[in-house]
Amino acid sequence: MKVALAIAVSLGLSLACTGNEESRTGVGEPLIVKVLPPPPAKSRVLAQFIKGKLPGSPLPLLDAGQASSTGGSSSVADAGTPKTLQANLTQFSERYVLQGQANVPIGGITSKDVFSVAVALENLGTGYWVVPVGPLDGNTLLPTWDITADFGRDIPQGYRNLQYVPIDGSGNAGQIQSQKICVAGRVPNGFQGCLPNPNPPAAVISLSWDTNVDLDLQVLAPDGRLIEPKNPATVDIDASALNATLPADAGRIDRDSNGYCSIDGIRFENLIWQTVPPKGPFLIYVNLFDACKQPVVHFNVTVYTAAPAPGDAGLKELRSMYSADGILLDFQANGGSNRGFFVNEIVFP
Repeated sequence: MKVALAIAVSLGLSLACTGNEESRTGVGEPLIVKVLPPPPAKSRVLAQFIKGKLPGSPLPLLDAGQASSTGGSSSVADAGTPKTLQANLTQFSERYVLQGQANVPIGGITSKDVFSVAVALENLGTGYWVVPVGPLDGNTLLPTWDITADFGRDIPQGYRNLQYVPIDGSGNAGQIQSQKICVAGRVPNGFQGCLPNPNPPAAVISLSWDTNVDLDLQVLAPDGRLIEPKNPATVDIDASALNATLPADAGRIDRDSNGYCSIDGIRFENLIWQTVPPKGPFLIYVNLFDACKQPVVHFNVTVYTAAPAPGDAGLKELRSMYSADGILLDFQANGGSNRGFFVNEIVFP
């Protein structure tokens, strides 16, 4: 299958579609790809989206994080024109991305005859993205490609195949390389859909919101400690060490989403207990740390506890025991100087 290509100064590429392939913006697709255009531009722009089936023929599936003997990359054997594609999989060393996660870096190395790379999520969306190859790699002197990917919030949980196809200057598509990654839920549920026996935490307080602002979950524990992303645990911990080891009965906030307006697209924060939280009232607040130039944000707070999963002896699942919605306006942003909007008091069973 051939893909007709032409270089454009503004974006680095454009595509002249043929047959039933229809060029679209790609906005609203489950995978959105961005590419850094040629200098002097610095911010990333949408890559070229093509409606239709991903070109190329399949190759064996590669797990996320799988490396070849060449050092950190997965290599594809020669297979016609273009001959090779090496995809850098180190960005997925944890083997998962979150629903709604934005700005996930992906890149790799191609053979010298490759002009562009097509990218898609298998069996999701209505088409694929095409990005131009960039400068030569300093070690191999082969062309590189570099993108960031936004994963949709509605992608079903579980394993998905992220696919890449090299395309030469004549529009000839090579073979498809598939990388298996786990798309994990924003509420931590033990990687349901990816692991055969998911083991969710005992309790979770979750905050989600709809606009790219720096919104913080705040929980006042029975002992008087205020837990928030800048003070993320129910015990003393370095505020920057979100991955530090904690006692088994401690709770911890998993991330500072959009912290200081560094937008990650997740818009979800969870206070997680792996074992049953201590007795006593937990007071839940939502604080608008920074509105990030947005006028309004709608949020939801949901409290989950683990319960036996129906039909699966010994397995558990998270179930909601409380949920509430709210709205905050930009003038309510306080930079962390005050406690946020009070939502409710919760006592875990």
